[in-house]
Amino acid sequence: MGETLYNDTIYVAVNQDVRESKSTLLWTLRNFHVKKLCLLHVHIPFSLTASSSGLEESEIDAIQESIVKTAYDSLHKYRDICTNKGVKEEDVDISWFSGYGVGEGIVELIYQNNITKLVMGAAADPHYSRGMSITSRKAEYVSQHAPHSCKMWFICKGKLIKTKEGSFDLGYPSDSFSEFSASDQKPSRGRRREEHETKPPKEHSGTVLETEEASKRVRKEEPEKNKSNGNKVDSDKPHPDFKCPISLEIMRDPHIAADGHTYEAKEIGAWFRGGHQTSPKTGARLANHNLTPNYTLRSIINDWLLHHPNHNTD
Repeated sequence: MGETLYNDTIYVAVNQDVRESKSTLLWTLRNFHVKKLCLLHVHIPFSLTASSSGLEESEIDAIQESIVKTAYDSLHKYRDICTNKGVKEEDVDISWFSGYGVGEGIVELIYQNNITKLVMGAAADPHYSRGMSITSRKAEYVSQHAPHSCKMWFICKGKLIKTKEGSFDLGYPSDSFSEFSASDQKPSRGRRREEHETKPPKEHSGTVLETEEASKRVRKEEPEKNKSNGNKVDSDKPHPDFKCPISLEIMRDPHIAADGHTYEAKEIGAWFRGGHQTSPKTGARLANHNLTPNYTLRSIINDWLLHHPNHNTD
């Protein structure tokens, strides 16, 4: 490949276990003339509490510190791999995110850092097979929820499995995907294998699935609404689902509440701080005050706003 990335930093998502992500990093260093590289890591915090584990707070803190130190040690090993391959140490950065899910954390980092080039694993190396597709749940999540402006390469056992071309077009994220066989890098239609990774916690899965369906509906309806004599034209009006049910303004940081509906984070937060125990949308009592970032809808809204830079969001 030998592509030179002078203007953009190339980001590589790496696991704490160096054995799992080393081949992905080496693939990046072999195939790009890297000017600047950033190691992307999502840290999953230690979840035990004193009441549930019987440990002292000091013991839990010590375990947490040990886990964080191990993660940083791994990141420095990845940096050593880069420098051994000729990349200057000052040109290798580390971007760290602490969250409950790896896929969600990577997507959050893409937004935070305006990432336009990302390499990550398509599956654990032992799951590699000729003509395979993405089998990692976190990689599948990133491929579906990352902004369209981010170009991505998915690797397994040091071989390119899939790419996603970066663009600013509206539509299904999968529309821009290309599959590659492991041997000759030609298009392949390998069947997706069963996912081997742990699914998200049950408390999130229901609302996320409901929102995925709503997001797909938005993507499907937009092109249909924008047709005029067989030609697509931009709609001047945002889709109703873009607006927060509380403020009625286009959302910039949409989050899913326990009722399955999406709200602007600051608006639903203010609702909860006001002592409300019910859904602003339905009036039914909420099971909890948990909020989950709606990355899919945020990506769709951002894409629409890119095409309508003069839109008045008030």
